[in-house]
Amino acid sequence: MSTKDDISDDLAYVKALAEEGRDTPLVGGIMYVIWGGLIGAAALLVYAHAMRWINLGPMAGYAPWLTASAIGWVLSIILGRRTSRKPGAATLGNKTATAVWFSVGVFITGFWFVLMAIHGNFTDVGVPPYFLFGLMFPMFFGLYGVALYATATAARATWLRWFAALSWIMSAISMVLMASPHQMLVAVIGCFLGVAAPGLILMRNEPSEIV
Repeated sequence: MSTKDDISDDLAYVKALAEEGRDTPLVGGIMYVIWGGLIGAAALLVYAHAMRWINLGPMAGYAPWLTASAIGWVLSIILGRRTSRKPGAATLGNKTATAVWFSVGVFITGFWFVLMAIHGNFTDVGVPPYFLFGLMFPMFFGLYGVALYATATAARATWLRWFAALSWIMSAISMVLMASPHQMLVAVIGCFLGVAAPGLILMRNEPSEIV
């Protein structure tokens, strides 16, 4: 009986560990804060320039985004290594979330650089130069909504689905305002409320020492 009891206890222990690992909180909240804060700040600068509250000079359409992207990737690499060593980082939920967000970030960055190269190639069919950049935030919030929803499912964090829905709403509004400078204001609100805010919530819920 002792051997059977020991095996039963071991199985119960393994099951408990599996349950704890499955429900481990997400540990990548800092990434949401970094990208939501930086892109939101860049959008705010561009909006302020468009409204003539400030003057960013001839590089107004490029400098804020290039700066935010460069800082974001540097911080992501540095802090990503620390995040990967946090308790629970090796769970399926956290690995899935990391992979989803990394792929979204790579695609958005690559898409922006492609637009920089080809945005003026369609003037002969009536598309004004720089107009295609208006697609960035509809796409940005659409993909972020998908990433948030996938993360919510993988990590069993169903509350993130509300932020996914918010991102999709911001995507639709951004599409409607493509020809308006106020699209940047929507971007500011969406980045701070839909990306940085859930990041702060995740950081608050992160395990500090052991899972």
